[in-house]
Order: sequence, then structure tokens, then C-alpha cells
Amino acid sequence: MFLEITQEQDRYIQSIRTIQIIIISILAMFLAQFIKFIIYSIRLKRPNWRMLLSTGGFPSSHTAFCIALCISMGMLQYHDGGIKWSFAVAIVFSTIIIHDAMGVRLEASKHAKILNNLASNMSAEEKAELGYGKRGQLKEMLGHRGVEVLSGAIVGIVVGFAGFFISYAILPGEYDIHGNVIMNINTVKSFIENLL
Repeated sequence: MFLEITQEQDRYIQSIRTIQIIIISILAMFLAQFIKFIIYSIRLKRPNWRMLLSTGGFPSSHTAFCIALCISMGMLQYHDGGIKWSFAVAIVFSTIIIHDAMGVRLEASKHAKILNNLASNMSAEEKAELGYGKRGQLKEMLGHRGVEVLSGAIVGIVVGFAGFFISYAILPGEYDIHGNVIMNINTVKSFIENLL
């Protein structure tokens, strides 16, 4: 419930919400990358530090980021009085990014595998001349299969909702006449009970 607040106080509140949404989205991406690091390190039986920054693989950190962005933005905007047009923009761009990960980038991964096989008999000089880089091989793990995108979506959903509930507890949407946040644990409890 909003009591009378000034435009300046409203801008401050919106700035906090923007920062919360960014932090939630980035946390989802980092969590997905950390899960990827753990999975691939277990497979190799040694730490695979490259996976902390790598594209492709299980789960999709791009998808986790996009889904957490959409969920946290939608939930916080709905909680604050209504969905805004920026939510629609987030949905559209997230759809494009996720589709690209499963489409163009996945096909590029397949092409890299084929080209690496074809170039396996080439000399290092020939590979360097063709742009194969220092390792003499094109990166093959670029895109995502459906299960990798689905797992990234699950990470994004969990982090998005968790971030929303934590954000709600930090800035529950009730303010006094001066725009100061009223921290009321009963408000948070009743909100969670109403959702369940």
C-alpha cells in the first residue's frame, strides 16, 4: 500500500527496484555458471576453471539470466502496482536470446565440430592462416540443447522468485507519509500465505 510520497521518493524507490532486478539476474547467471563449473569439474575429475566463463553447456546461464530478469521484473512491478511496458521488452529480448542459444549458436557449435574434424590433418601454420587461433581448434561449445536451456530456465525461475521474496522483505511496498520504508514482517508473512 502506498501512502503519499513525492516524485523524488518514487524515483528513489524505482532506482532500488532496478538495482534489485539487476542483482537478481546476475546472481542467476553466476549460479548457472557455478553449477556448470561443478558438473564439468566432476566429469573431468579436476577443476575446470574455464567453465566459469564459458558459453554453452549445462545449464544455460543466458537462459537463467533472462528468466530471472523477467520473473523478478514482472513480480516486482506487479507488486508495486502494475506491470509496465518494460516487462514486455524484457520478455521479447529474452525470447530472442534463448531462441538464439538453441538455434544459431547451436548450429555454430555443430559447424565448429565439423570444421575441426576437417582441419585435423592441417599443419599449425595452415590453421593459423585460416584463423583457428592459438589452440589450433575452433570452440565447439557455443550453443545449447533443449535440456540445457530448460535447466537454465529452472535456475532462473528459482532465483527470480527467491530474489523477489527477498526484495519484498527488504522493500515491502509500504511507506509512511515521508516515504520511509515500514518494515513489517507480518506484511511479508501475509503476502507469502496469500500466494500459497
